[in-house]
Amino acid sequence: MNEITVMAPAKINLCLSVLGRRSDGYHDVEMVMQMVGLYDEVLISRKGTGVTVYCDAASVPSGEGNIVWKAAAALLKRSRADSGVAISIKKNIPVAAGLGGGSSDAAAALCGLNILLDAGLSREELAGIGAGLGMDVPFFFHGPFALARGRGELLTRLPPPPRFWVLLVNPGFETSTAWVYQNINLRLTKKVDCNNIVGLSVRHIAANVHNDLETVTAAAHPVILKVEEALMDQGALGARMSGSGPTVFGIFETEKGCRAAADSLSGRNWRVFPVEALTASPLEVYHTK
Repeated sequence: MNEITVMAPAKINLCLSVLGRRSDGYHDVEMVMQMVGLYDEVLISRKGTGVTVYCDAASVPSGEGNIVWKAAAALLKRSRADSGVAISIKKNIPVAAGLGGGSSDAAAALCGLNILLDAGLSREELAGIGAGLGMDVPFFFHGPFALARGRGELLTRLPPPPRFWVLLVNPGFETSTAWVYQNINLRLTKKVDCNNIVGLSVRHIAANVHNDLETVTAAAHPVILKVEEALMDQGALGARMSGSGPTVFGIFETEKGCRAAADSLSGRNWRVFPVEALTASPLEVYHTK
């Protein structure tokens, strides 16, 4: 095999609680994360020497500045492969949007290379490499539904909740995760126990979605709250910003309701994506247990 394409799913944070600042400058968090059916496409080929990465999104760097390049370089070093790789990324997940697109692409690259180079690495070994690349990368080896602690690298796989649909609404601008964390006021965070939503019905999960980072992003971009209000007006059971934003998700019990809401909101200069919450990870087949 000389070529492989891996589908890299987006994620949402059903709960994101910021617990405090660590001595290393990062924050301790607790999160419940869910994969959803919006995908980037990561095409990996054995070619030449070293690593080359191309992305079709203008705002995403190609080459060494891309997290996928770093992932591929780390896997090549670990596997001691004697061939190079070329990676092409087709972006469908909005960039810097709170949906984990870059992290998912990095995880997808590690998974694809694990097969292409016959590296034989386990989920935990790949997640360990991913932890050195970005806070959200390890989740994509433990999804589709997981509880994350520490910086986000301490994962507990959870049984997926009942099937539900999600309407992602992106207001059309990017946010910096680093900026959001730098500006969070820890005295105002609620420090919710995210584990409390595990095992609940869809309606109860929707009623308890939470994100401590929203206070920062919404203060700078009030449209976040307008999107949430619009989703609730369209019948969402609950709505909240994902990650550091600016994408907001609304939870729906049915595909019909989700798509109807998407049609109603599509004329507001927002990007809308009606997607299903995943009950199985598309990356599961690319590593050993």
